[in-house]
Amino acid sequence: MLRKSLILAIPLLGCSQTAPHPEPLHGGDAEWPSAPIPQPGGDGGDSEGGDGDSGLGFVPSSDFASSSECDPFLQDCPEGEKCVPYATDGGQFDANKCVPVLGSGEPGDACTYAGVVEATDDCDAQGICWAVQMSMGSCAEFCAGTADVPICPQGFSCLIANEGAVNVCTAEGQPLHDDLEPARAETEPARADLETACPDTSDPIVLHMSNDDSNSQASPILARRRIHEGLVIEPNDVRIYEFLNYYDLSYASPTDDAVDVGLQMRRTNAETGEFTLLLFAQGRALAAADRPAMNLVFSLDTSGSMSGESIELLEDSMTALAGTLRAGDRVSLVRWDTSQAVLLAGHEVSGADDPTLIGAIEGLSASGGTDLEAGLTTSYALAKQYYIAGGLNRVVLISDGGANAGETSIDLIAASAADENQQSIYLMGVGVGSAQTYQDALMDAVTDAGKGAYLFIDSPEEAERMFGENFVSLASVAARDVKMRLTMPWYFGIKAFHGEQFSADPAEVEAQHLAPADAMSFHQILGACDPSMVDAGDSIEAYVDYLDPLTLEPKSDSLTVEIGDLVEGEATQLHKADVIVSYAKALIVIGDRWQQGDKLAAVMIAADMSAWLDQAAADLQDPEVADIAALMAEYTVSLMSL
Repeated sequence: MLRKSLILAIPLLGCSQTAPHPEPLHGGDAEWPSAPIPQPGGDGGDSEGGDGDSGLGFVPSSDFASSSECDPFLQDCPEGEKCVPYATDGGQFDANKCVPVLGSGEPGDACTYAGVVEATDDCDAQGICWAVQMSMGSCAEFCAGTADVPICPQGFSCLIANEGAVNVCTAEGQPLHDDLEPARAETEPARADLETACPDTSDPIVLHMSNDDSNSQASPILARRRIHEGLVIEPNDVRIYEFLNYYDLSYASPTDDAVDVGLQMRRTNAETGEFTLLLFAQGRALAAADRPAMNLVFSLDTSGSMSGESIELLEDSMTALAGTLRAGDRVSLVRWDTSQAVLLAGHEVSGADDPTLIGAIEGLSASGGTDLEAGLTTSYALAKQYYIAGGLNRVVLISDGGANAGETSIDLIAASAADENQQSIYLMGVGVGSAQTYQDALMDAVTDAGKGAYLFIDSPEEAERMFGENFVSLASVAARDVKMRLTMPWYFGIKAFHGEQFSADPAEVEAQHLAPADAMSFHQILGACDPSMVDAGDSIEAYVDYLDPLTLEPKSDSLTVEIGDLVEGEATQLHKADVIVSYAKALIVIGDRWQQGDKLAAVMIAADMSAWLDQAAADLQDPEVADIAALMAEYTVSLMSL
């Protein structure tokens, strides 16, 4: 499974008049210190060589580091990927890795660039986004031939730099990346002055945002399980937005509207003009007694790889769910391995702990191979056969990820989630088993297509939490096709975005469904091109568009707050979100250092983070933050023993 990348497109800024004498901020600085890690993408408080103020030029970046090795001349990545230079710590290019090909831009075409850590762009497989300013550049070809005999088109020369990490055909006079240290080039282009400067225009920045996985939250549970198993967490397995989904960031109870939108903000570096902003939308709570009837089809992996703990966790999850059902709910069970069997078809339960359902669960066993496609085809057929109009119609896939979803299955899932007759059937993916053997790619792929939550169950307690306490919220929809919009003054840009997607073009952002009492939260680092231009009287607007889940009537909610009021307002959830994001970033950086062979640095970062998290737990008095601190302490000890 190729990791999805942020959609990056910073708008061109138009013209309007700004106040000649900005009203300065008085106070509004964060009450907590920044995390002691060299964070990918930088957070402005880096003391260990992150990109710091070099990221102020509206350079978005995500937080995924990788040490995948490849040869930029051979371009020896798997199909659908290309070998590009990247910076392992957000500084200068120092390694190569395979990244997904996300676009079809040809040499000379305009392109967008995700920053030197993620290093994805929308150029085709033969090129890279080059001469980048404000996240925009133009596609340039990789050099062909070899390092000794590089080949470029006529009029271009091969730039080989940073100990061979960089290999690109450049034209005379073409500007370079700021992070380039030329080591050798046939003809070195003249270096342009790329110092950050404010735009000469002042139209507001308008960005559209979404997490297109509906309340997926597997990544932090997988990380927790790996820590408990004494394993090192792979950087590419950390999806920060899923950490924000999993941990409780509940806000004030919404009004009678289905969705309420909000903002929290603090200044985190006055000298560089850096702010941390939390944009959120929360769905209206739904009492269990008020939920619609459910038509649930469970597609159960009972192949041989599910033997032992995996099948036990599957049964724990099903048993927890059985206790929440009520008379009139319909349940179907499809068991699949090499073959498939329908154990229950549209069974209408008598109430909680229905004996027929419990008997079917207790009779499950694991053996044989895998035939996921047949199992899913049968499951969706049953979901449609027993469809409840106005009810919750869901297919729930439970597996250890050992099967492969074919193209036919993915198309089936996607089509069922986007039924034009409003009979949408969403898919929830549930992973079970040991983190050492679990395969994440399958569930990430199918839940993307199915617009449902992606969960991981690592213990009977987690099974009870997800399938007992939280299942109604996970399966229900308070608002469909949710998209959020953020409007900021012209002098702001996003340095780091901790969500899944953002773009200046709303068509580039996929919508997400929002569950009752659930919050969609986007944590981001803003940088001002000139700190003196930040005006306390300027406003930031949050806006959410969505559809009523039953009538599909378009609805919205908005909030506009002056910056001076915003930085003095409530920030408890922002503080907790900052802890969650910093924890996830630390896992990325620790894993990357470990993969690079610098185990001492990995342990030191873990130890520093452990102390920082202990202080955060004491300050916030939040049990989840205390759990995070305990996990980092356990991880530190584990790393020291490896």
